[in-house]
Amino acid sequence: MNPSNLVAVDVETSGLNPFNHQLLAVGLSPFGSSVAPTTIYVRHDNIVWSPQASRFFERYKADWEREAVESASAIRRIEAFFAKVSANRPAQLVGHNIAFDLSFLKQLASQGGKDELAGVSHRTLDTHTMLYLLNQLDLIPSAAMTSDGALKYFGVVVDDSKRHTALGDAIATRQLVQAIFELFGHVFDQDERRNRLAVSDH
Repeated sequence: MNPSNLVAVDVETSGLNPFNHQLLAVGLSPFGSSVAPTTIYVRHDNIVWSPQASRFFERYKADWEREAVESASAIRRIEAFFAKVSANRPAQLVGHNIAFDLSFLKQLASQGGKDELAGVSHRTLDTHTMLYLLNQLDLIPSAAMTSDGALKYFGVVVDDSKRHTALGDAIATRQLVQAIFELFGHVFDQDERRNRLAVSDH
């Protein structure tokens, strides 16, 4: 299952609060193969840091300093990416705790005088919700409900230097979702086989 309009997203920020902190990087990894994954870095004159975000920043600081653009340019690049991924319908974002990513993307849109970024659906998919359902069905252990736990359980390997970078985490999220889709598909196939056997017994 690889819907062509799905895009895994991960943002790196200067902290957890979109009212106080800034969006620094957006990683985008489409589920289709025609558009390459990308990172868009966002420049700010004044950055308010949390201690943890400041530590993570060191992993992509050199790229940010070299490639970061002002908010208006970042918006244009993101919207152009969405249009390239899915020209006929809005791109649908996928993430782990997607509400966090969306809050900072809305912050970015607002900085450009917009309510929303163009070309992206208001409907999203959240990996944590999918993992919760799998756990409730006793298909995965509770330890696999966190981001790190899920990656380990489903065998998604992320280089340590890429973890907690926008693109590294976006690509890992895409791979995780593909593994989750496969597990759901396996469950549905088993249910269908059981239903067919039940019908044939009558």
